Amino acid sequence: MRTEPDGVPATAVAGRGLTLLVNPTAGGGRSARAAAAASERLAGRGVRPRTVATRDAEHATAAATEAFDRGDVAVAVGGDGMLRLVAEAAAGREDAWVGVVPAGRGNDFARYLGLPRTPQDAADALVDGVVVAVDTGSARDRDGVERTFLSLVSVGFDAEANRIANEAPAALGGLVYVWGVLGALAGLRPVPLRVLRDDREERHNVLLIAVANAGAYGGGMHMAPDASVADGLLDVVAVAHHGRAERSCDTRDRLRLLRFLPRVFGGTHLRSPSVGVTRGRTVALTADGPLQAYADGDPIGRLPMTVTARPASLRLVVPRTVAPTLARLDGAVQAVGA
Repeated sequence: MRTEPDGVPATAVAGRGLTLLVNPTAGGGRSARAAAAASERLAGRGVRPRTVATRDAEHATAAATEAFDRGDVAVAVGGDGMLRLVAEAAAGREDAWVGVVPAGRGNDFARYLGLPRTPQDAADALVDGVVVAVDTGSARDRDGVERTFLSLVSVGFDAEANRIANEAPAALGGLVYVWGVLGALAGLRPVPLRVLRDDREERHNVLLIAVANAGAYGGGMHMAPDASVADGLLDVVAVAHHGRAERSCDTRDRLRLLRFLPRVFGGTHLRSPSVGVTRGRTVALTADGPLQAYADGDPIGRLPMTVTARPASLRLVVPRTVAPTLARLDGAVQAVGA
């Protein structure tokens, strides 16, 4: 593999076509506006991308697959949910390259990797960038359906907050996360779980549990701040329930969690004695009932669920300025040759 003098892999993406995948109604038209801005910038750079307005999740995944079959870079224009769908289509394909134009509410995976935040800068990265391989995760639910995720799988309080936020009025904008938290607090209850981590069984009574490939979600919350997309491992973060009643929560439990949540934005919640962190390659979650799990902002299936790390499984187009940082992450993020 050739490298530039600064150590950045000399892999150009200019030889491939670009297909922009956009949900035109997402975020009140935010994704459509970002796609238009990125297309304008690309045209100024001499690149004319295809633009596909996706109708639903199945159409987005199918359109990404068609782009890969043409040899194009499939570019997710949207948030973490759209990027997850494109990554789903890329699963197991070494020839599938994925680009990102962040245009969602949270953009947590792009933020975690340090990718450009404006459509113009993201478009420049698609022309001038390099390709690196990063870890993803897979989640197999009770029905045997396997889905790809990028940031983390969550069960319990934060999954419920995610559900409520997704159903919130679009007019709330970034406040949907606050709306979701308040709603989840009102219905807070502990979740008894059996966790099988790399053949080691543990039992937990938790308020929430997160199985993380990358550390951030929910618009900048660093639930697993030490998680890496370069180590081939999943970080398991469990917040224990220490209330007076084993199967229910009272006002004190809600106030304790409310004081706890702001610390998640800085990642300092790990210092709490209620928080435990372990790591593994495969994590199986079983509950008393078919609880709903969420990943990357969307429902991903019901328990029981097996979550597995997939090392260096996603080929992602990133700016040359970002590539050296990724390549230093334990040496496990790999540059992909042309």
